[in-house]
Amino acid sequence: LPVPIGNHILSRVLTLCDWENANGRLYMMKVNNLVTKQIVACLFGLAISQAAWADGIQKLGFIDTERVYRESKQAQHIEKTLQQEFASRQAKLQDLQRAGAELEQKAASDKLSPEERQQVLQRLGSMVQQFRTEQAQLAEDFNLRRNEEFAALQASANKVIIDLAKQEGYDLIIQDAIYVNGKFDITDKVIRSLNH
Repeated sequence: LPVPIGNHILSRVLTLCDWENANGRLYMMKVNNLVTKQIVACLFGLAISQAAWADGIQKLGFIDTERVYRESKQAQHIEKTLQQEFASRQAKLQDLQRAGAELEQKAASDKLSPEERQQVLQRLGSMVQQFRTEQAQLAEDFNLRRNEEFAALQASANKVIIDLAKQEGYDLIIQDAIYVNGKFDITDKVIRSLNH
């Protein structure tokens, strides 16, 4: 099958080579000299461009945004404010959950007639549906407000990061990487700047 390699196709390369099948293995007998030169030139170009890129970056920084969102005073204030804002709705959900648990116990008791048990189970079913609806609406509203507040925090953090980069002469600041050597981590500086 033709496999794209840059602007060339593997089938073109295969036509420039002679192949022989011996004992279930493929052996390349003769490689076109032009293809070899092109591959070597590409690899050399990559090596040169990576060295030039690395040479241009003198000072590198890394910021763990999750830590900024957990540890900055602004983030903690946002969480506290949101908890207060949604406390009454959370309390209403907890009351609804307690009432449902009481109905469930009542339905499980042997003191009810079959008709009464059926009525209790119907009320319990509608209460469970109401609980799920209100819980989903609360979660959606909470997440929407949280995202709004954290967008403002992110804007503040980005301003602090840019100011820090200019003041301290950073060439590149990275947010959220899989692994970063601790010597590049400037998260504490950003948190301190945000807290002032």
